[in-house]
Amino acid sequence: MKKYVLILGLLCTLAAGAGAQRVTPGIKGGLNIADISGFNGDNRLSGHFGLFINSRFNSRWAIQPELLYTGQGQQYRVGNDEFTLALSYIQVPIMFQFYPVKDFYLEFGPHLGFLLSANVKDDGDKTEVDEHYKKVDAGLSFGAGIRVTNMLGFYGRYNAGLADVTKNDNRDYFNRVGQLGVYILLK
Repeated sequence: MKKYVLILGLLCTLAAGAGAQRVTPGIKGGLNIADISGFNGDNRLSGHFGLFINSRFNSRWAIQPELLYTGQGQQYRVGNDEFTLALSYIQVPIMFQFYPVKDFYLEFGPHLGFLLSANVKDDGDKTEVDEHYKKVDAGLSFGAGIRVTNMLGFYGRYNAGLADVTKNDNRDYFNRVGQLGVYILLK
């Protein structure tokens, strides 16, 4: 865990100032459509929100470290009963953005997620299952966005998990999350 925090701190430090011409903070949030690979069921709808710092190097390239709360997991059935596996993370993506035209970007980058809680919910009951899930998740993110005013923009992103999120089983389960959201630049 300490090595992840150290690597993350180093990446954020590099991202925040390494030759950036313009550094702009912002806030963002939106809808998550999540599931877990190899886990039969329906998508879990939840949300994400947080802060970012956009560091533009030139008119084409930027780097954007983020700090987000994100709800992930899966809905599933056992017999006639419906359950929701609710995984909550603090996620730290480091996104590299390419602007082929002025107000549109493509982005990609790694992310680390730190598990806050893992619960199974059904008909108002909630059971903690934290002991069955790993505390750190890692993956790659890909997306695109468009700025519609000097302060407001919209984005879509896909987060593909690369680390098994479960403990003590003989199968690998990976987080997969589609995100749609809005961002506001704080100029």
